[in-house]
Amino acid sequence: MNLRFLTLFFLLLLSPFIQAEVSVSVDRNPVVADESFQLIFESDEKVKTEPDFSPLNKNFTILNTGRRSNTQIINSDIKQSQQWILKVIAKKTGIIQIPSIKFGDVSSQPYQVKVVTTAPPTVGNKSEDIFLEAEVNKKSPYVQEQIIYTIKLYRAVQTSNASLSEPEVSGDQAVITKLGDDKSFETRIKGKRYVVVQRQYAIFPQSSSGSLKIEPIIFQAQTGSSSFFGFDPFGPQPKSITKRSNSIELDIQAIPDSFTGNTWLPAGQINIQEQWSVDPSQLKQGEATTRTLTITANGLAASHLPVIETQLPDHLKQYPDQPEFNETFNENGFIGVRREKMAIIPSQSGNFILPAIKLAWWNTKTDKMEIAELPERTIYVKASELVQAEDNQHTELTEQSNAVSNKDVQTEKQTITDIEASNGHSYWKWVSLMLFLLWLITLFLFWNSRSRFNKKERISVVESSKRQSLKQIESACNNNDAQQAKTAILEWARKMWPDERINNLDSVKAYCDDELGIMLDELNRQLYSKQQDVWNGNAFLNCFQSQSFKITKSHAEHGNLEPLYK
Repeated sequence: MNLRFLTLFFLLLLSPFIQAEVSVSVDRNPVVADESFQLIFESDEKVKTEPDFSPLNKNFTILNTGRRSNTQIINSDIKQSQQWILKVIAKKTGIIQIPSIKFGDVSSQPYQVKVVTTAPPTVGNKSEDIFLEAEVNKKSPYVQEQIIYTIKLYRAVQTSNASLSEPEVSGDQAVITKLGDDKSFETRIKGKRYVVVQRQYAIFPQSSSGSLKIEPIIFQAQTGSSSFFGFDPFGPQPKSITKRSNSIELDIQAIPDSFTGNTWLPAGQINIQEQWSVDPSQLKQGEATTRTLTITANGLAASHLPVIETQLPDHLKQYPDQPEFNETFNENGFIGVRREKMAIIPSQSGNFILPAIKLAWWNTKTDKMEIAELPERTIYVKASELVQAEDNQHTELTEQSNAVSNKDVQTEKQTITDIEASNGHSYWKWVSLMLFLLWLITLFLFWNSRSRFNKKERISVVESSKRQSLKQIESACNNNDAQQAKTAILEWARKMWPDERINNLDSVKAYCDDELGIMLDELNRQLYSKQQDVWNGNAFLNCFQSQSFKITKSHAEHGNLEPLYK
């Protein structure tokens, strides 16, 4: 308590000398000329002096200014922050520098904003009071590539009972997801002031090639004034209006022939990272560590990301957990994250090399294939203390055995009298040896029971994981989702045959009969065909559920597993 009081006392003494920091940001960058945007100044400390924003008048028109304060108390620690939010319009285009603004004894850092021009949308030769404008960031995307679809509603009059429809595509061959909250700002077109509401969507086309049409967005509302007390029969009557945006045609490109990866991944950027719960240079034999592998992709949903392929040396056993998926988004669209955790238990000491992990993907910015790679690494496993103790005991026993077997030949020539004289001494030697052997037997039984318990526990975890994978296969088949079915089948197969190298669907065919092998070939063709049809997941599931899989590749010697579904 005294220490906390002294700390608070010194902070109060030093507070006049602590300089606040003022950051600068905008609600979007770049901005369009004649459109208003928010300019935000934020201080991490309370500022008593009012700032002077007059330097902004050179390049900006200030429409209004607001201020917000925030106070937080966490464990007797008081934090205060302030925000000044300005609504401004740039007076010119290009790269404009926001000058340093003084906040008492401190100043903000200069900041740059890009102002671009755009042709005002019109109908005929006259700008309307209400209209819609739709655009995309790319009109010739690849199949499954992210498209940013932006819809803007311009209003120069007040409306009521307004509604805006959701985007639709012809043939329902795309996945559409809204990105964040709507943005609102002001602009002027031919001298007329408009309030603009902007909404954005991420669209992922699913058709392998050909055209895709984004249907017009429909806005419905009422215009006209009404009385303060409700309907005014003597005033102007509300008028119902309907406005439509322009439709957009997309030319969908097929997967290029130069792409040789297992899973088609069109993205702006993909990288792979790893984390360890225990430093890989300090691992111990028989003790578990958790390795976490994370794929991060700009421009892809988390559900599009594949299983991370890992192959470990024989003396490193891994027990994978269920993958975790996370998604965020920014002005460039989705950021998908797939995270896989696996427990690794070294069964032997020494140095082990973990192979590099490579993932092929298509860079939509450079329009070429690239490889995301996690380099190979060497891990160091120390022998456990128990194993070292057992080795030492084994050495002692060997030395004692050698000492007994190498007795001097003179012992055989001793007289019967000498032997009888030494009987008492030999008796205690044999008692000690028997006690030592009993201790070894006890130690062996203890470790044997512990090993059986750990084995049962590991088997239980693996069986639970297999059941979860079967549920994922069933779900993917019911949804006719070929890509998700492939991912779930490979995860399940690796758990069924952990000692085998199963990298693709062809590897699974070695453990099933010809009928399911044909179904797996059809699934492969569906995934990589340039003209994809709807995959029949129910037919595949029925065949899969009736299958009795082989225990190993040698069916004749080892027989079959029981059917998965009884």
